[in-house]
Amino acid sequence: MIHPNTRVLSGDPAIGVGVFATAPIPRGTVVVVRDRFDVTMSPESFLHLPQAQQAAMETYMYHDKCGNLVLSWDHARYMNHNCHPTTMMTDYGLEIAVRDIAAGEELTTEYGLLNIQEPYAICCGCVDCREHLRLDDIDVYGDGWDERIRESLERIPLVDQPLLPLLETELRVRLEDFLGGRTAYSSIRNLKWLAEPECGGIV
Repeated sequence: MIHPNTRVLSGDPAIGVGVFATAPIPRGTVVVVRDRFDVTMSPESFLHLPQAQQAAMETYMYHDKCGNLVLSWDHARYMNHNCHPTTMMTDYGLEIAVRDIAAGEELTTEYGLLNIQEPYAICCGCVDCREHLRLDDIDVYGDGWDERIRESLERIPLVDQPLLPLLETELRVRLEDFLGGRTAYSSIRNLKWLAEPECGGIV
């Protein structure tokens, strides 16, 4: 589920629609929480869908670290990529604002964290655009991304968090343990799909 202070609007004509803030969203705000209403399916199940459904859905889906395909049920799926995003996914089942977002500003995210399986051309128009997403983006840029995310997560107790109660209990405990200094930060490198057997699968 995406933060309530957001809506879908027409953006750059070359890109289409995007998600924009309807009120200021400070750094450290949980912007998206993966919840039970999101559609999650195995790659095998996806390939068994009619071709028309595959074509309509795949643009908005991403692979999680277990290889499952995830489709957000609300307008979180319309968030566009930017090489200098306003929000980033974390290994705590949530996406967080990594800088202050002004009212009217577009919320953008880092597609390099979505386990893109093939090189994927991007044209976000930002300074130093990478031009392509690659599967090893996490390996190449992970240290810098982790620094921004870790510092933003530490601000969670300082700002209003309407989505935090929706986080699954296990993930909330992990997050609270990190914020309380009881466990180390969990790197976004853990988001990389490694086909680990302990992940299990979705049928």
